[in-house]
Amino acid sequence: MTDRRFGDAGRRLAGTARAVAHDPYEARERVLERLDEWKERRRKPSQPPIVGGWEEQFHKFLGEPWPCPAHDEFSGLYQEVMASLTIRGLPVGRGAYGGWDDGDAALARTAWCATLHTQPEHVIETGVARGVTSRVVLEAFERNGFGHLWSIDIPPLIETDLRTETALAVPAGLRRRWRYLAGSSRRRLPGLVSILGTVDLFVHDSMHTTRNVGFELAQVWPALRDGGVVVVDDVERNSAFAAFGAAKADWRAVAGKADDDRAIVGVALKQAPHSTPAPTD
Repeated sequence: MTDRRFGDAGRRLAGTARAVAHDPYEARERVLERLDEWKERRRKPSQPPIVGGWEEQFHKFLGEPWPCPAHDEFSGLYQEVMASLTIRGLPVGRGAYGGWDDGDAALARTAWCATLHTQPEHVIETGVARGVTSRVVLEAFERNGFGHLWSIDIPPLIETDLRTETALAVPAGLRRRWRYLAGSSRRRLPGLVSILGTVDLFVHDSMHTTRNVGFELAQVWPALRDGGVVVVDDVERNSAFAAFGAAKADWRAVAGKADDDRAIVGVALKQAPHSTPAPTD
């Protein structure tokens, strides 16, 4: 009897070979990110301080009231988005997308509040999967009456059957303000930032390695407008969020636990030079 592990390994190896043949650049980038991910597991990443009441602190950064009406009404929207997936018979949550996660409620809620409060015109996200966070940002655009989202992600290179689920949570009626860019952030992000010139909101939910997160922040931060926001998921898995912020005088950040306590969400505000910080108590 053949050991099932060898069968799974063989299929994965065959899938890897197909991915390399189809797109050598993206396959190489994925291998490098996996290696960096492996290294992260062997060392303890530098982490930002974890703050209780971090969402309230973020609203104070923005000068917005707390409790926040947008925050309170988010639960109904999130349930609707997740129901749009479960009604199709799909599992949702951590690891449900071929081992990757659907957007956690805390991450999506932060993107929702940031979009409503800062009224962004140009929003970039990296990492799409089924498009839970994409859907939330686009719903906020409908409320604002303007805005455009550019979403960068590599279609699954090995688990190619998952491609039919990509952005499944984004209905046709919301796609007029949205553009999906297939490819890694290494390939797609620099050119997009150059074309846009200014970024108002950036959401990272792609490969959570120091190499990748550091690259994305270095591309976006110079173009981020004063008062613009960066939201980064899973900051506990790498050193980039803490290290990047430590080197920036215009960086105001807070980090806290996701709703299921299994990840840490980081959010940073680009503070204008000589501006007076918002009160924190």
